[in-house]
Amino acid sequence: MKYKKDVLRLYFKDGFTVKKIRGVIPVSDSTIRRWINFALENELETIMNDRTDSIEERHELDNEDNEVKSLLAEIRRLKKELDYQSLRADAYDELINVAEKQFNISIRKKAGAEQ
Repeated sequence: MKYKKDVLRLYFKDGFTVKKIRGVIPVSDSTIRRWINFALENELETIMNDRTDSIEERHELDNEDNEVKSLLAEIRRLKKELDYQSLRADAYDELINVAEKQFNISIRKKAGAEQ
């Protein structure tokens, strides 16, 4: 373990072969290979974990995007419904106004009138 960082640096950064590393550092070929394989496995596991995390984050973002889109669609639908109901209320109001004028009768209840 004493030379592990040096072995990994020589192999990965400096591009030394196992034989060249053994010539520089007094460690067996099998130990050098074991350290390299261990580093590669850990790196691959880290990459896969990062990738899994990013995939999960993407799914969460996609779910949030879908939720936002559905909420926006619901808002649009409700606005259309509100516009329609407002138009309908205005039409009824105008209908009452025309009827009151044409027939000269009061259709609307007066505020505070007893029933």
